[in-house]
Amino acid sequence: MTDLLEVDRRPLPTELPARRGLSRRTRWILWIAAGVLLATALGYLISDQVHVRDQYDRAQATLGVTRERTQTAVAQLDEVRRDLSILETREGSDSTALSQDTSQLLGAQTSLASAKAHVTQQAQLISSLKTCLTGVQQALNEVAVGKQPGAIAALNSVSTSCSAAEASSG
Repeated sequence: MTDLLEVDRRPLPTELPARRGLSRRTRWILWIAAGVLLATALGYLISDQVHVRDQYDRAQATLGVTRERTQTAVAQLDEVRRDLSILETREGSDSTALSQDTSQLLGAQTSLASAKAHVTQQAQLISSLKTCLTGVQQALNEVAVGKQPGAIAALNSVSTSCSAAEASSG
């Protein structure tokens, strides 16, 4: 029985089990796994850096194009500002000219109204003179044939027109 007890002998809880070293094959597997893991990490980092570098290059190219377009837009904007300034100056000059022309037009309209009034007054004077002349001519014809009462009647009928013509002519 003692043999049986010796075979099943277990270490006492106060005793630590003896540590065995890793076999050579296990160490090689661990080293290879660590190498593969390191190579994978380096491959991922390199791939990521290449991708980031490509993005950076594209961003730089886009930035260059954007700067060129911005410079072109600024140049066009400056040209538009100059054109606007010229137009504003012209508009100011045109507004001044329009004001002067409007003033001259108002003066011309006033002169025209005055001329129309004068023409109307002259037309009335001419009409009064024609009426007066017709009456005087009739009176002279009546006197020529010896009809004095007809001559007086003809002069009396145009006396108002003759008086108006005299008053208008001054």
